[in-house]
Amino acid sequence: MSKSEIFKKAWVLAKAGAVRFGGSSKDYFAASLKIVYAIPATFVLDVASSNHKPAWCARITGLDKRYGFKREFVNGGNGHWELADGVYNWGRGSKREYLIVSNGNAHVVYDDDVKLMFA
Repeated sequence: MSKSEIFKKAWVLAKAGAVRFGGSSKDYFAASLKIVYAIPATFVLDVASSNHKPAWCARITGLDKRYGFKREFVNGGNGHWELADGVYNWGRGSKREYLIVSNGNAHVVYDDDVKLMFA
């Protein structure tokens, strides 16, 4: 999240506090800013699904002898997931990609890189 986005969200929250509890939004801004900074950044993954090839997403938690990686599938989403920091594998049909999500940003990596991370 950029500083501009952080401040915009903090002002929205401060204004809501002023409406709900009275006073000026300036009185609530410092506390609102702390709240917005505490919200973990997420990366939004949107994958278009087709009727014959549904999209899926899984968080990689380690290595597995049988399947290569231990994975925890991310529930729901229907091709739209908000991902916290971590390593993920997503796909649709035969297409598969690996992502490292950090501070709301995602970087595409190869499966060998992911194996080295958990070695």
